Amino acid sequence: MSIWTCNRSLLAAASAVFLSGCLQAPDVSRREGGTFRMPPETVTVAGRSVVIGGPEGYCVDRSASRLRSKTAFVLLGSCASIAGDARAGAPSAAGILTASVSRDTGSGPAIDAVIDQMAAYLTTPTGRAALARDGDAGSVEVLDSRREDGALFIHLRDTSAEVFPGLAQDYWRGLFDINGHLVTVSVVGFADQPMSTDTGLQVLRGFHARIRNETQRSVSDVRPPQRRLFGNLLN
Repeated sequence: MSIWTCNRSLLAAASAVFLSGCLQAPDVSRREGGTFRMPPETVTVAGRSVVIGGPEGYCVDRSASRLRSKTAFVLLGSCASIAGDARAGAPSAAGILTASVSRDTGSGPAIDAVIDQMAAYLTTPTGRAALARDGDAGSVEVLDSRREDGALFIHLRDTSAEVFPGLAQDYWRGLFDINGHLVTVSVVGFADQPMSTDTGLQVLRGFHARIRNETQRSVSDVRPPQRRLFGNLLN
């Protein structure tokens, strides 16, 4: 496969992945009173190949998530807010977490090569447009991009006008592979209670680690970390 063909396919794949995982504006403070019921901390998706869970204090909001058989979008918020009861607990850093899980991408370029290409792609106008909440490349500034533990972490500032009121402009995203599935995660604070840069990165690291650890513990068919990625998307 030529570099040109790979790059063109990568652009299309990345656009689809990032746009499908766009943040939604959830109502995570609903349900006042009533019987207290602890919301789930984790959820298994993608044909039981990936387990999504967040740092302590975050729970899955199933009503705001899309848990399809081959792909998934999972939203997590404060356990107390989702349960409508303070006894459920809350994270030390308030925010909204999302995870988008692609279908099984089969064989393709090695994950390290794909992430290197993705890091470069996201600095281009097309890549920034894919990241933007309003689809406008001019709305997004990439503040930081780093590789950690097989993942690409990106710090963004998105100035899209009131697309998601109440959410902070600065937030973190992560991109990594688990069992042949491309997982993109987001960590975003609230406009009136923003996370600091360091706090957002720590929450992202915890989110990434929880997903990897829960998947390794719960899924019997854990494939090698160098599982090849994007086969169907790049062909």
